[in-house]
Amino acid sequence: MRPQIVTILTLLLFLMNGISMLGQSSTASSGPPPPAQRTPVDLPIDGSVYLLLIAGLVYGVYLIIKNKRVSDTHS
Repeated sequence: MRPQIVTILTLLLFLMNGISMLGQSSTASSGPPPPAQRTPVDLPIDGSVYLLLIAGLVYGVYLIIKNKRVSDTHS
């Protein structure tokens, strides 16, 4: 009997949820207010790409030199 009760309660909850969603007003005045008109903010997204590229190259050269020194001492 318990599985039937769980099934019936689940079905009842899903139906009540659907009824409450369909019962809402669909007029234009009940919707959210329009968003405020703002000017877009200009962000310098690609302003420092060259600095990051140079920093990556310097770090790569550093790692190569470091690994080369370690491998030379073990040989």
